[in-house]
Amino acid sequence: MEKSITFAMLEDQDRQDLIRTISDSYQFAHDPPTTAKESYFDSFDWLLHNENLVLLKHDDTYCLKDMESSKVVAECPWEHKDVTRFWWDFPDCEIAALLKSCLDVRALLPFLEIEKRSEKLHILNEDEKTVLRVYLDEINPVGDAPIQKTIRTITLEPVRGYLKEFHDFYQFIEGTKVAEPCENLFNMMLKLSPRKPGDYSSKMKVALTRDMSGSMATRKILLYLLNVMKQNEEGVISDIDTEFLHDFRVSGRRTRSALSQIKDVFPDAKLDRFKEDFRELGQSSNKLRDLDVYLHKKEEYLAMLPVDLRPGLDPFFMDLEKQRKKELKGFTEVLRSDFYRQLVTDWEAFLVSDGDYDMPARNAEKPVITLAREFIWRRYTKIMKAGAKIDNETPDENLHSLRIQCKKLRYLMEFFASLFPSGEIALLTKQLKRFQDNLGEFNDLSMQQGTLKEYLDTINPESDQNMLIAAAIGGLITNLNVRQHHVRAEFSDQFRNFGQKNNRLLFKQLFKDGDRTTAKREVIL
Repeated sequence: MEKSITFAMLEDQDRQDLIRTISDSYQFAHDPPTTAKESYFDSFDWLLHNENLVLLKHDDTYCLKDMESSKVVAECPWEHKDVTRFWWDFPDCEIAALLKSCLDVRALLPFLEIEKRSEKLHILNEDEKTVLRVYLDEINPVGDAPIQKTIRTITLEPVRGYLKEFHDFYQFIEGTKVAEPCENLFNMMLKLSPRKPGDYSSKMKVALTRDMSGSMATRKILLYLLNVMKQNEEGVISDIDTEFLHDFRVSGRRTRSALSQIKDVFPDAKLDRFKEDFRELGQSSNKLRDLDVYLHKKEEYLAMLPVDLRPGLDPFFMDLEKQRKKELKGFTEVLRSDFYRQLVTDWEAFLVSDGDYDMPARNAEKPVITLAREFIWRRYTKIMKAGAKIDNETPDENLHSLRIQCKKLRYLMEFFASLFPSGEIALLTKQLKRFQDNLGEFNDLSMQQGTLKEYLDTINPESDQNMLIAAAIGGLITNLNVRQHHVRAEFSDQFRNFGQKNNRLLFKQLFKDGDRTTAKREVIL
């Protein structure tokens, strides 16, 4: 069966004139006009749009739609007054499962609200049977829209068994020259939204050219990171979801990494104050982020314990919630402080200045491609030497140090990715990330056990309730320790995979040997 087809009416055409034109050639039944409001939702970073999906609410129903076909993928009745924010706010239904897979911990945010006035025509044949349904819609934005414009559409919905009538009416509408076929109504509606898909991403997307100077390229990288921080400020303060803080912190950490690794492109004296201020800013949210991670792991932690021990974790998580409120309040005050506002103002002013210094830094005018290769190759060789020395007897601290080295390499590769062939840099980044996952999980498990042990030390085991808490915490520590030993045992295989010959050759060709006409792509995935 043919799918529905939508036309967009030309701006100088009138809907009532169209209805009169249709009545001259067709008989039809005319339903009374209806008016409804629709709200469209996605995450701040457009995770649904990236999967070609959109969530909308109309009347008392949420619908998850495919954007290209407008087909409803799943729907869920909603009788509550409150608007849902997270996938877990939905009852156990298909929409909840699909949103969970796309959004994880990200909140649903409205990006477009419209009012739709609809008229429905039932095109009839000589026997007065409906052979086609025609919807005439007027769509107007509600609230703060960049363009206060009405979109008027004609949608033809075929009826099974009457394909000829569908095609005849399609040609009839084309002949009236009052409308043009609309390939994607949703894209038209997006023009009414104050936000646009892709207007935010936490991923590094800095377009550099190989002939850029080191200082110019670094300014561009740092301005991008500053903009990401600024985009996340309000989400952190409003506590919309925990990923706003995560993205804010990652951009701050990348900033500190760039200042320490991309050496001698700015005079050191100009950077000392900024290095210290960004370090202080990062430290001010460390505990808040740790608490977010622990709270996200609640279900995972509970699943590690026998059912009868799980209630023992309730006081632990209640205490974490109280601490989080306190830490969020403190960090919100930091973001509203003179210290932070002055840091952002001064940092941006420094980055957009012409940088005309009396004594330019040693690498300021060097081509960025030269610096990128030098810095990445140096960091990579350090990692390979350090990793080769690690065995089963190596202290845990050495793995933690290697994790930091890998993070620095990852940041460098992200900063300068646009300077290298996208396929090759993506392959190496994927390999590095897999190795980082092993080191990161090992570190996380170590930190989590430390936090739980500190909490265990505060429990006075005199009551039955406290005994249950201590048993639950102790059981959790045991499980985490078992997992940590398993992850540690996987290190040698993960390092061997990262250091395989094809990876080594590709790192060497891209970052040590310079330009080549070909680079091996046979990296084992």
